[in-house]
Amino acid sequence: MSVIPAALGESPSGHAPGIPYSPVYDDVYHAVAGAWAQARHVFLGGNGLPARWQRQTRFVILETGFGLGNNFLATWATWLADAERCDRLVFISIEKHPLTRDDLARVHAAVPDTQDPDAGLRAALSTRLIEQWPPLTAGWHTRHFDEPLSADGRLQGVTLMLGLGDIAELLPSLLASVNAFYLDGFAPAKNPDMWDEGLLSRLDRLAAPDATAATWSAARGVRDALTRAGFVMTKTPGFAGKRDMIQGHFAPRYVAPPPAGGLQSTVASPHRHALVIGAGLAGCSAAHALCRQGWRVTLMDRHAGPAQEGSGNPGGLFHSIVHGEDGIHARAHRSAALATWSQIKGWIADGQVAGQTQGLIRLDAKTHSDDAKALIAKLNLPDDHVEWLDRAQAAEMSGLNLPCGGWFFHQAGWVHPAGYAKQLLSEAAPWQLDGQPLLSVRWHSEVASLTQAKDGTWLALDDHGVEIARAASVVMACAHQATALCNKLPSALAVSPVPLSRVRGQITAIAHDTADFKDVTLPKLPVAGSGYVLPLGGKDLLCGATTQHHDEDPAVRQADHIHNLGQAKRLGAWHRDLTRPSDVPDMAALFGRTGWRATTPDRLPLVGALPWSIDRLQAASRKVRLDQVRLIPRQRTEQGGLFVVTGLGSRGITWAALAGELLAHWVTGSPCPVEIGLRDAMDPARFLARTSRQTDKLTTDE
Repeated sequence: MSVIPAALGESPSGHAPGIPYSPVYDDVYHAVAGAWAQARHVFLGGNGLPARWQRQTRFVILETGFGLGNNFLATWATWLADAERCDRLVFISIEKHPLTRDDLARVHAAVPDTQDPDAGLRAALSTRLIEQWPPLTAGWHTRHFDEPLSADGRLQGVTLMLGLGDIAELLPSLLASVNAFYLDGFAPAKNPDMWDEGLLSRLDRLAAPDATAATWSAARGVRDALTRAGFVMTKTPGFAGKRDMIQGHFAPRYVAPPPAGGLQSTVASPHRHALVIGAGLAGCSAAHALCRQGWRVTLMDRHAGPAQEGSGNPGGLFHSIVHGEDGIHARAHRSAALATWSQIKGWIADGQVAGQTQGLIRLDAKTHSDDAKALIAKLNLPDDHVEWLDRAQAAEMSGLNLPCGGWFFHQAGWVHPAGYAKQLLSEAAPWQLDGQPLLSVRWHSEVASLTQAKDGTWLALDDHGVEIARAASVVMACAHQATALCNKLPSALAVSPVPLSRVRGQITAIAHDTADFKDVTLPKLPVAGSGYVLPLGGKDLLCGATTQHHDEDPAVRQADHIHNLGQAKRLGAWHRDLTRPSDVPDMAALFGRTGWRATTPDRLPLVGALPWSIDRLQAASRKVRLDQVRLIPRQRTEQGGLFVVTGLGSRGITWAALAGELLAHWVTGSPCPVEIGLRDAMDPARFLARTSRQTDKLTTDE
């Protein structure tokens, strides 16, 4: 999938002067009478808005062409003006040719909408959108625009899910329950791909039970495709002299039940309460994302505060990756890094969390400069996301005598993990529902086992079997402890094993006020590649980290310090030879910390509802297909379920924000923040599906 930025040109003769024009499609972006007026008549009016979203917890709109963002801005303004608005308005939109940030700002400043009754509000919303405009990388980009808390502490806001790429690829990759469809785009004769009848006829897959659809086009092919999708369509007067437009409501003859591993909508459920076990980055991110969806969360941890185990280091990196095939791992890491960057950059800029988001250099000695630049061009990655630096450029940017060149990722850097976790909890703490806080945190609370009450509620028990908490859903965000909790489940609730490995790691830090700091060159920004170095707090050096399997030693070891300093020396941040014992710094002068990463066999996280155990699957009353993850039965009901978010490995900071959003999607039924293929790749049931496919292949080969 690729993204090609839009080219804006002067309207040729025959088109209205002053209206933004696309030379790619030889068409203008909106009617002469005004983009906002058109949005209100065709899309808001055609979908019965704002009345249909009023007093709802969540309302989801899907637009097929973002363009200049006018439909989004007009809808946002209407939502803000509605005293009975829904709590969360989710606006999903797809755009193959997005504008760059500068072009978007220029167009919005230069082309005021004369039909807009409130130009000041329009400008303010446009500014907020431009400030959060993503780098133009393919895939889904989520932006939250939260409003100030209401008098009763209720959180309300608009979420934009912007999909950059071809609609033929992105629309089938979307998993959501959509309440209203805005079918927009350049004229069918100019842009037939946007109005493809095959795509439109499959909108029933996304339509919520009460869904509506509207479009300015009254083309027969569009009407017929929507009718095949289960919509009852009618013609109504068009906008600005156009005779007709069409609108419709979803009334299918049959709606298939969702697959076991598909989208389970719980937006109207009275059981919106989740217990999150573990307050590391994964647990705090999950709790934060669930609270944003209006769920009550009880967060429990055996320690006195957040991020005391794997997330307890004084600093850690986050960054994207580049790979020749741009496969699952590369796309997942890119989505994750961009999500973390978007979430924390403001907190770091405001001094609320320690860290740096101005970029990171990832060294690559095996790639030649010409090959790297050719790969960036092949993948169509924008230069404001990743650039190749030769050795001299990398050395100048980092301030280190580096051994080679590498990739410079703009949306990357480092952050203090515990500070990040605390900020997630701090932001969610004031959010309330019915006068009660959504988030409740219980420290010094260790969950020894789980079981289920007769009413389907999950019970958390201590090591004496005494109930210490209960909730409709349970999220295990407790790294390796998730394996033990799964193993202790009663046989009737047994789930497939959680495949996690414990990998020991030790970091090393040298403080600026110690004698050994004279042998340090502090990098200007983080540098990674067979180890890493970063400027901790802008004054101390943090380097590491070791990777040791089958090692349970909790001690901070001198040998590991030597290993880390050796890597720092190769990266140009440490200058003392360590071959002689007399050159090794005194252990007392170094800070070290040991922790264990929870890693999976394929180095991707585990996020989602846990699948049944093999024994339960084999004893099922009907044969279950195991070769497709979305068909595998899960440990959940309409009331709630058993979920996991773990296995973030050595990239916990990179994964944190996206893992939390993805987990909230699984629990609450909110739109999936990534393409469905990436969701499947992080699904805990993927290992069952792979084993099943391998077994089937062996059977076939025999």
